[in-house]
Amino acid sequence: MNSASPWHRQRPWRLYLLGHVMIVLGAALMDATGSMLPMALGASAALMLQMPLIKAMARRFLRR
Repeated sequence: MNSASPWHRQRPWRLYLLGHVMIVLGAALMDATGSMLPMALGASAALMLQMPLIKAMARRFLRR
């Protein structure tokens, strides 16, 4: 991660925020369709999209 750029411009943070958008989208589709599948897919996507942020934070922590 380039520390000179703002946090919202860094790729791991953008992916993390996209995961939250997927949860909200899944919840909206769950309400519209009555099926729990969209919410499950949104939550799964959010879990996968947070991994780059966790890896970046771990790398930063281990460098200290």
